[in-house]
Amino acid sequence: MYNATTRAPRPSARRWGLPVGILALSAVLSAGTVQARPFESADAAYNLTRALDSAGLNAIAAAVPDEPAIFVAALYEPGRNLLVVSATHPSGEVISSAIAMHRHREVYVNLLGTPTPQGKFYVRDANADGILSALPGSDDVDVLQENGVRQTAFNGDTESQGLSSSDYDARLAAADARYAHLLTVLASAVRDTREP
Repeated sequence: MYNATTRAPRPSARRWGLPVGILALSAVLSAGTVQARPFESADAAYNLTRALDSAGLNAIAAAVPDEPAIFVAALYEPGRNLLVVSATHPSGEVISSAIAMHRHREVYVNLLGTPTPQGKFYVRDANADGILSALPGSDDVDVLQENGVRQTAFNGDTESQGLSSSDYDARLAAADARYAHLLTVLASAVRDTREP
């Protein structure tokens, strides 16, 4: 079982014993109401992957409502990765047509290679479980690429990326919110493909 905010295994209560548990609980209670913020994208990723599994799909694409000319597409590798890209494309009509014909993988490839990188948002979601901050040295690292160039590896290593802790946390929070929104759009698209 994983911690709600990182990919760190949760320590067993039996392993640490009751005295350490009481001490930890006392520290948390004395610290006030500060708690780790749950990641929105974790639930959204679960909902999307469950919908894709149920529909027997490994790709999905859609136009992003209320964001003119923005499209989103995903490739799903069950138990491994969820690859999601959102971007504009100079041939929006072609993308819309491919979505209508359920050629989702084609949309994904076209968005990934869009000649319009401004506003492009790409996530490699390791384990298809939402954007989470992995422990340094972990192989299960979520990667964000923005505008076709700026890359952030959510591996907890801020120094090698030239980020302060607050910059890293801000990118993680913004990426999580955007990613959760895009996954929700895609989950709706899966439901729409199943309705007659």
